[in-house]
Amino acid sequence: MPRVGATAPAAGEGSRLHRKLSSFGVLLLTLSCLSPVFSIYGVGSDVLLHAGTGAAAAFICGIGVAIVWAVVYAELGSAYPYAGGDYVGVGSILGAWAGFASLTAWAVTLAPTIAFLAKTITVYVGDLVPAASPSIVTFGALAAALAVALLAVRTSAFVTGIFLAIEMLAVLVLIGVGLWHPARGLVDVVLHPVTLSAAETMGPVPLAAMALAGVSAAFATCGGNQAIAFGEELAEPHRHMGRVILLAGLIGAFATAVPVIAVVIGAGDLPAILKSPAPFSAFVASVAGPVAGHALSAGVILAIFNALIAQIMFSARLFFSFGRDEIFHPRLNATLASVHRASGAPRVATWVVSAMGAACCLLDLHVLVVFSSGLTVYSLGLVSFAVLVGRSRRLTGQPGYWRSLLYPLAPVLGLILAVAFGVADLLDADIGRPSLLLLGAMIGAGLLWYHFVLSRRAGGWVPRIEPIPAVPAD
Repeated sequence: MPRVGATAPAAGEGSRLHRKLSSFGVLLLTLSCLSPVFSIYGVGSDVLLHAGTGAAAAFICGIGVAIVWAVVYAELGSAYPYAGGDYVGVGSILGAWAGFASLTAWAVTLAPTIAFLAKTITVYVGDLVPAASPSIVTFGALAAALAVALLAVRTSAFVTGIFLAIEMLAVLVLIGVGLWHPARGLVDVVLHPVTLSAAETMGPVPLAAMALAGVSAAFATCGGNQAIAFGEELAEPHRHMGRVILLAGLIGAFATAVPVIAVVIGAGDLPAILKSPAPFSAFVASVAGPVAGHALSAGVILAIFNALIAQIMFSARLFFSFGRDEIFHPRLNATLASVHRASGAPRVATWVVSAMGAACCLLDLHVLVVFSSGLTVYSLGLVSFAVLVGRSRRLTGQPGYWRSLLYPLAPVLGLILAVAFGVADLLDADIGRPSLLLLGAMIGAGLLWYHFVLSRRAGGWVPRIEPIPAVPAD
């Protein structure tokens, strides 16, 4: 029964997403959100430039962190496979306040992430076509991604699947080129990492640089949780969601980490690679020629565009859930929670998040990173704690749900990692500390809204749990 204050959906539209996706379709959308190539050329480039050959060890550790991340999210997502993602499960297990803290963390980082992807496309297009207008490229890419995101979800998944195939081909090429003629051994780069010093000579990587590289590599490799937002469009989600999250997390982690490790092993003229602002493009150009470097850069543009489509779709499902859970004014709630009858897409929510992303495109790239990077600490901590409490209360890991092996190893490690990342962020005065404090302030403001507004409504506020049909709907 609807809560007090809810209004009916707009005419001609419904209030439920269409359960039309297979596990493979959700996997494609999730991997598109993860975008290994974007992680390699974005975060991976930064790690390589600052940690040199230490990037190999950082990304090996990143794989381990990604496994922990995927396991805790798989258990939570299998028990609570709803469009709201984290906050539905966290709120149902730990209490409404914790759910709203999680909701706030995601709500304030969605639009900056969309903008970051759109503006990053501009950077790589500028490398290939220097005369291209940055504004036209940024907003043109956003408009094109919006057009795909508005399609029926299975059509959107098909389109992103095509782009994803091209992206994974680029990953394989990068691995092959890196391992074709290895210049150093894996054991050597792990035990004796070196980088380019300020004097442009090769020397040992400072411990602080290795610590920050590890945090950044973990941020780049972790993923799979995006699948939860498509849970109300997945057939038999309790049965399939855990495996989809785990598989997406593992594929994304290895597809991100292995190319970075391969380039570290295969870079013959390492100082020249580390002097380049685009080290991976420089590496490919040095081995296979400038034409191959430009071709791979074009693949990067397609990969980031694909990630932009999937990120808009992911964000739209979360905002659809915000409306259904009556976070805002009743009229806005009903509008956000409407679903287009023919396509099954939450089109209004899709338009809203795209407009917010367009507004955030006016901000500097550094500001966008500051808004987004602290999310890992808060989300991993809340989800890990929720899985610990949920299993003890028989809310997760029950028959028919996915349950993690060696419990409670993964959620305990998740809590330890969240604390470690938080400490590392606080030590990083440039991005980590501002991000952690800014996002913490936003979460605090959200909790004030929950306490003074939502909790004082008749019946209070809790995340809504939608019934899941036993037999997939056609």
